[in-house]
Amino acid sequence: MFKRLLSAFGGKNKPASGAQTPPVEPTPEAQEEMIVAYDASGQEMHIARSDWREKVFLPGLAQKWDDAGELYDAILGGLNDGFAADLMPAAARLVDIDEDPERSHTVQGIVLMKNNRLAEAESTLREGIAKVGATGILLTNLAKVFAERGDDAHADSLLWQAIEADPNLDNGLLWWTALKQEREGEEGYLAGLRTVAALPGSWRAQLWLARHYLEQQNVPAARALYEEVLSGGSYDSRALTMISGDLGRNGEVPLLVELIAPVYDEHRHDPMAGINLLRAWQELGNPDEGEKLLNRLYALDYPPLRQYLDESAQALQKMRAQNEQGTPVDPADVQIHTLAFSQPIWQYGLCKADWLFKQKPADAATVGFFALGSIADNTRPAESQREDDVGRLSRAIPLYLAEAAHYWSDYAARCYIQVAAGVGPVLSGQAMDGNALFDLVPPEMRYFVTGELGSRGEGEARQWQLTLHLWDCARRVKCASESGTVAQGELGALVLQLEQRLLAQTGALHAIALDDFYVRPSAEAMDVYLSELGQTFMLTLVANEQIPRSAMWGERAMLDWPLTMARHWPTVEVPKLMYLSGLGKAFDYQSEVLAEYQARTLQLLRDVDAGSPTARLAPLVWKIFAMQAEFDAHRRNLPADTSTAYQDWLTRVAEK
Repeated sequence: MFKRLLSAFGGKNKPASGAQTPPVEPTPEAQEEMIVAYDASGQEMHIARSDWREKVFLPGLAQKWDDAGELYDAILGGLNDGFAADLMPAAARLVDIDEDPERSHTVQGIVLMKNNRLAEAESTLREGIAKVGATGILLTNLAKVFAERGDDAHADSLLWQAIEADPNLDNGLLWWTALKQEREGEEGYLAGLRTVAALPGSWRAQLWLARHYLEQQNVPAARALYEEVLSGGSYDSRALTMISGDLGRNGEVPLLVELIAPVYDEHRHDPMAGINLLRAWQELGNPDEGEKLLNRLYALDYPPLRQYLDESAQALQKMRAQNEQGTPVDPADVQIHTLAFSQPIWQYGLCKADWLFKQKPADAATVGFFALGSIADNTRPAESQREDDVGRLSRAIPLYLAEAAHYWSDYAARCYIQVAAGVGPVLSGQAMDGNALFDLVPPEMRYFVTGELGSRGEGEARQWQLTLHLWDCARRVKCASESGTVAQGELGALVLQLEQRLLAQTGALHAIALDDFYVRPSAEAMDVYLSELGQTFMLTLVANEQIPRSAMWGERAMLDWPLTMARHWPTVEVPKLMYLSGLGKAFDYQSEVLAEYQARTLQLLRDVDAGSPTARLAPLVWKIFAMQAEFDAHRRNLPADTSTAYQDWLTRVAEK
């Protein structure tokens, strides 16, 4: 249902005379009567209707039996999903416990009508009227009872009474105008709208009239009606959705922004209005305002929205990248630091959880990996620009190779990446000269790897060239070079091949990973894995104040990426650890979006095995989300044989 609402710029359309709905091929899910639901991460799930009824809907109904508000919501959900036959007892229960007679008698009347119990429906609706008066919603549903009986005259009379009582009741107004159109044509429809618009307090009829004017290209008349409604301030939470949807669909995007942006409140109004406004900012090419609104909508933490917000985030990021030009930089004005990473990049951010990961001996020989150079035009002047694919992979590939050496060899691995202070990572126009590095690397280093990377073409036709050089520190020579040129889809496989060839020449390899949970990424997963390494590297730089937060774009995408990986490869542990590592870094730089991740993270902890590395990091999660009671209880109840390393880690977590 939510997806159907997300048509371009939303809103309802009155079908044009003679218009037909194009045929839609049924999906396998539709043929199997699937219910659409969303998990805590906003991922759409399809559940068989019978399973939903037995395992979710009926147990949920029973759990809400004593809470009128929750029971009412459950009944509405059951009606929408076609479970009216199961709702008779629940509707009767709601009448008994609800302090809102209008609500309870209305919904019981609807349930009874759905079950063809018209006399009982009339009775409960009249009981509601006796308690609270002839309200618009009670009268509208009473009119439906008489319409079901075929008593159109009585139904018409009750319906008009309902409109007089509440001219903005959506169901009543649409029913009234549909009857007018059916009996008197388009002129009758418009006359009916004008009649209702003249009633005191009316605003919804004005919106339908404005839609008509937009369709007739009479924008000034539509604008006048919109301004009248918005200045009155009495419209409901969905009015902005209709206004923004109609304006967007009719090409009046600047007017949409002018009218909606000043009044839209994501906490009061339908989120679809926010989606429409977000798309308007995109269409107008304004990523700054789009990002501000995007952050407000993300903060709602409403799962069905996440997919569409993520799509908008990507679109805004692409727009910003296209708009930005490189800024010339004078190398003399920039301080260059070389950062050395002595453990896999995703182990940072976990408060040095050395009790969780096996450590190499202190006297282990080392193998080093340097950031790759770019196979590009070396005549270009130095400049500051946003990270691109070549830049990201120039760091991600050596980060992965260092991780592979850490897990599959006797060597302690080091990865070296240069960063311009306050600017970002440095991408050299050529590979580092190994001969110049022999006197700079630590004495315990046995080998190191340099290389270069480049690409040409776009999309699936893109070709990548990757060359890696292995240098022997004892003999001070280049002892091997491995290279390959492949299409975009084969880059991951090439990285794995070169990893095996290079590490084999260093000797001391193992068939079993250093940590039992570690699994080498497959060729299929490698592209995604490398992207995550590049992103977690950027989070590490921000967390350690090497670059400002303004240099990082797409924070949520960075934090979400490993969680998406975990859903695709649920039996693999590393993506889950990557996710927690990212949260730990976001906590360190005081991210404003962290609160959005609490529900998803706690669900992740519930889903993993109790003894898994992810589950054992639960105290860090409690600290990140200020769950002090859980953290303190865990610390008080530690077993007597708890290791000192683990206790020290808890102290570090507590002091974050």
